[in-house]
Amino acid sequence: MKIAHTALCLFALFVSPAGAAPLEDSQIQVVKEMGSLNGVALHCRYFEQVKRIKQILIDSLPKQRELGQVFEDETNASFLRFSKSGKPCPSPAEFAVHVAEAGEMLEQTFSVK
Repeated sequence: MKIAHTALCLFALFVSPAGAAPLEDSQIQVVKEMGSLNGVALHCRYFEQVKRIKQILIDSLPKQRELGQVFEDETNASFLRFSKSGKPCPSPAEFAVHVAEAGEMLEQTFSVK
């Protein structure tokens, strides 16, 4: 039982914001961009792109609660903005290019750290 408690405490230390490196504005902005794209993808029912965006995040981001919260908040805001705008959905091919470009930017931004 004591070992399990110790392991749990160590795990909490590694995923807690206190143990995480401070985030730079450029990192937050690129996560927001992915959230923005995710909101549009959800609105337009581009579910393959939703899966692709989430996989890029899983593969590229450190496991920090703050990053997940930034992504989720921007996803929700983007979905609502796009819904209210009345704009047509981008073509699937055009949207896939935007996701690829944002994914590359995210990978570059977080590989520097």
